[in-house]
Amino acid sequence: MLILSHKQMDIAGTFRCRALSGTINERQREYVSSPQPTFREERHRQGNLSRCTHTAVVDAGTPIRFGPAPHMRVTPRRLRTNRRCLPSERFKGGQKGKLISHISFDVWNTLVLPNPRHALTRTKFLAACFHTEEATVRNAYAEVKRWVNQHAIETGYAPSLFENIRLLMMHCNVHKDPSLIAKAFENIFENCKPIVLDTTVRLIQALVEDGYALSLGSNSSFISGRLVHDFLESSFGSVFRFGIYSDLLGYAKPKKAFFKKIIKSCDVAANNILHVGDHAICDLQGAQSAGMHGALLGRPEDIREVVHEAISGVCAP
Repeated sequence: MLILSHKQMDIAGTFRCRALSGTINERQREYVSSPQPTFREERHRQGNLSRCTHTAVVDAGTPIRFGPAPHMRVTPRRLRTNRRCLPSERFKGGQKGKLISHISFDVWNTLVLPNPRHALTRTKFLAACFHTEEATVRNAYAEVKRWVNQHAIETGYAPSLFENIRLLMMHCNVHKDPSLIAKAFENIFENCKPIVLDTTVRLIQALVEDGYALSLGSNSSFISGRLVHDFLESSFGSVFRFGIYSDLLGYAKPKKAFFKKIIKSCDVAANNILHVGDHAICDLQGAQSAGMHGALLGRPEDIREVVHEAISGVCAP
């Protein structure tokens, strides 16, 4: 028997009404030209290397440790690592008071690309689990994900992983244990991991060497933020100070509170933070609404050029 909370029933009812009437329309992305963002390097005294403190924030105030362990452990205090911030050279022509010390990255279609095998494997599993045609479950999955994304833009609310799975089952008119489906999604993710471009790895390494503080801020629906968090650490190393994911936080980009959470976790002023992402509304407008700077990425392959262009734009006299 499927039991939903009052909040889940409201969401499910809205979704069911829209699904039956066929009026779920995805608002067209309103791409806007990105203004020249401010970009700054963190300055250190010559010969004095300051130790960095790394904390991963993946839900409302809960620090999660970055480490090679397969499952991250909750820790009640900030954790120090042996990695030191490297001193960076100041960009010539930088404008005083408008320099970036922290860079926040979106995850999907920014740092990583979805693995095509992942969607195929997921569709086959759901078709077998729900005893329906692959085309039916493929369309249902796309419809639910589209609705969740649009709902996040309109209200800022982010369902949890289990709530998203329940919405999918309701759309397909099936009743299964959501924890079993969540576990199956986790196994599919492990077998069909996202694609990380060498260009992206080199960029992240260069930014770390130049002394920038880095973090993650991503909307997530059917792939848990904790799972993505582990994967990114295995791919890039312990270079991100924290990660914030909508399914664990309860609200999503472009909601201002999401970016306020990033600002609070960075412990620096909003105008010292640059957020890089691929969505004009969720990433660019969302960051700017909170007083941060935004850089819009058209393709993951161009991430190096976009970041460098942001640097050049700010440092021009």
